[in-house]
Amino acid sequence: MLENEAFEAEKMAIERMVTLGYRIYSVQEHLEGASVVWEHPDQPGEMKEQHVGTASGRKWFVHFLIRQLREQRGA
Repeated sequence: MLENEAFEAEKMAIERMVTLGYRIYSVQEHLEGASVVWEHPDQPGEMKEQHVGTASGRKWFVHFLIRQLREQRGA
């Protein structure tokens, strides 16, 4: 799969999680990318893990993480 195709697939998966109401619970960076754990605020303990392997995909979920952190701080 081309890098751009891989990113588009990751982008859609990340946006789907956000649309479903999940919030980023934790991120673990590693050599193959990052593992993002999502939690649904209305369903405590409902966690889903997603592998993000492209650099653009990692930038994309960080965009949502920053927005999430700003919302928590009330900014």
